[in-house]
Amino acid sequence: MLLLITAVMANWFAQMHLRNHRSWEAISARMSPECRLAWTTTAPARAEALDAIWMKSPRAAFRDAGLLMEMADYAERNSLSEDSARMQTVRASALQLRLAATGAMIRRISLR
Repeated sequence: MLLLITAVMANWFAQMHLRNHRSWEAISARMSPECRLAWTTTAPARAEALDAIWMKSPRAAFRDAGLLMEMADYAERNSLSEDSARMQTVRASALQLRLAATGAMIRRISLR
């Protein structure tokens, strides 16, 4: 049992180390293709396009929310200014999206 716990903790630390050393390009490359496509649209149409994508695919919304949190971490680690209030807003929005996506996935599973 101790060996299993040690292996899980070592894997978790390795994943955190890799996550903290990813480049911006590596983070954005992990976005869903639909999200990447919507991100290239103009700013006013972007929110509507992303909402439509995430409503169709809660899994993509869940994954993209994690990436938004990772992007906020990256921006906070590498920014010259101390704008942590904005990053907290991004994190809170990403967490809300992740919770909504989880609820949608649970509802889809329970309807089957």
